[in-house]
Amino acid sequence: MPRKTGVQENRGHTSTDDFITRTYILPILADKARRKAITDEHRSNPIGKPGLAGKAGVGHSEDLRRVLDKFRRAPQAGKYVMVQVKAHADYRIGIASGVRGKPLRMLPKSFASQDDCEHGIFLKRVKDIMTLYGVR
Repeated sequence: MPRKTGVQENRGHTSTDDFITRTYILPILADKARRKAITDEHRSNPIGKPGLAGKAGVGHSEDLRRVLDKFRRAPQAGKYVMVQVKAHADYRIGIASGVRGKPLRMLPKSFASQDDCEHGIFLKRVKDIMTLYGVR
């Protein structure tokens, strides 16, 4: 069987993403004070707030934007997603298979609001990336 090429293995994207992660994301997560700051910020404003009635929206800090952008670039397989089980009452974290039509794997923990579930996903993603790169 012939070896796969770099394009078939998506090495260009993988190498670039790894460089971005090591250069821009890990310094934020490795610094306990910065990690706590973005975690607290995300807890209080997980998806940002749009402007209303002529007032400016509330965005995220540069550090939090960088980390969220990293998470958004993740492949679909294994990605955490929010699932509304019962309207306005029960939200869960699902794990995408990456295969169209294949059901999500649902985690058992229930969240009372969308914001709480979004923050739960954020915490899982932070933990996963820190584990993957050996950051404590």
